[in-house]
Amino acid sequence: MKKIFVMTIALFGLVCLFSKCDKIEGPYYEILTNEDVNVTFPDLDPSTVYRKMLIEEFTGHRCTNCPQGHQTLENLHQQYGDTLIAVGVHFGSLAKPLGETFSYDFRTEVGNAIGAEYAIDAIPKAIVDQVFKEGGWSRDQWATVLKEVDRSTVYAAIQLINEFGNSNKTLKVNAKVTMLEDNPNPVMLAFYLVEDGIVKPQKDGNQDILDYVHNHVLRASLNGVYGASLNGGNLIPKGGSDVYAASIDMSETDWVPENCYVVAILSDQSSKKVLQVEKLDVISR
Repeated sequence: MKKIFVMTIALFGLVCLFSKCDKIEGPYYEILTNEDVNVTFPDLDPSTVYRKMLIEEFTGHRCTNCPQGHQTLENLHQQYGDTLIAVGVHFGSLAKPLGETFSYDFRTEVGNAIGAEYAIDAIPKAIVDQVFKEGGWSRDQWATVLKEVDRSTVYAAIQLINEFGNSNKTLKVNAKVTMLEDNPNPVMLAFYLVEDGIVKPQKDGNQDILDYVHNHVLRASLNGVYGASLNGGNLIPKGGSDVYAASIDMSETDWVPENCYVVAILSDQSSKKVLQVEKLDVISR
């Protein structure tokens, strides 16, 4: 049986100490990683798998131009459908709580780490498939960057099975990764918990929209920015597979499980470039 590691997340402790990041107050949650996978995945038909793209949008509730970024992203979703998966990262000074109206804190430890790594200095910005772009891409560049992503090779399939306990609000994410093509380096798998439909204030130009609906909001990572190495850090050959699971206790949060989903990100361990991304609702809708 795999050893279970327990990590209670409250503040970004040591990272904040050394990077001088902003203090984030709650919510408090518990993560279990390296759990056993006890579910059976259905047979995989490789012909049904297609390459999906990840866009990480940096935003903030006090950012006057960010609703325009949200609309741009919505337009791109209309164009690409389920081949585009978005994660909204609230980051920077305009994401900080301020006063009574903007008292809610959307920021996360992992979001702060991502924003710092990509040197995001203004919002709205975005990165695509974790390809490094210092400062991120501006809103008017997102469509061009996505259009230039090479999706001709489907490197892998990610199968997900979520197990959610209504009584204890604990989510266990089970994944099976099957390599459909050879990749020269080992791969990593990250689990992000994302939530739609959060009604909280948002600046929009010179207005305060009190009942603004925030979507694809990053709530937590179950295993860090880039996740865990699969297959013990060794190559997975074409046709080979590996399984991985992690859990999160959501009972002390205000997150709505019915509005949450898991984004699973498979990346090259060396370049961090995304090879495949998949998502699955926490509770089937």
